[in-house]
Amino acid sequence: MKTFHSRLTCFLEVLVCLSFLSFFSMVILLVGLRYLFNSSITGANEIITILFVYTTAIGAAIAVGQRGHIAINILIEKLPQRLAKHLAKLQLALVGLINFAIAWFSVPWISQTGDNLMPTLGAMRAVVQISIPLGCGLAVLYCITTAIVGLEETKNGDSTQPQASSHTRDQDRSA
Repeated sequence: MKTFHSRLTCFLEVLVCLSFLSFFSMVILLVGLRYLFNSSITGANEIITILFVYTTAIGAAIAVGQRGHIAINILIEKLPQRLAKHLAKLQLALVGLINFAIAWFSVPWISQTGDNLMPTLGAMRAVVQISIPLGCGLAVLYCITTAIVGLEETKNGDSTQPQASSHTRDQDRSA
């Protein structure tokens, strides 16, 4: 499961990087066209918006997978290790539950409003709106795989101290 978790993260990070590179390049191209040639590409602004929304949704799921989502570790650091482990499991369950609820309730919303067309591209708005259940579904998948990896490590006797993101650990070292 640990291998699946890391491969999924690697795949999604590449996807986010390509998406970000694409919309960054399109922004540079549009600015150049606008200021140098007083021209533009029809629909490019909507494509940039779509890429940005998907980058954000998938990036948020990656943050959950790396345990880099909102975390206030002051309490966990002061608790005994056993209680901190249980609190981390509860946190993981709550994040998964919230993301599942958002994904679940977004599907009927998309079915009601997704038929509207985007003004320039003429694509259905559902193309963008599907990013919500996609990102939340990936976050739930990360919560499940993280829980399974934690159970495997507990079963094998490995240390399962709740991990903060590498960014948080780097901040702790520099402080």
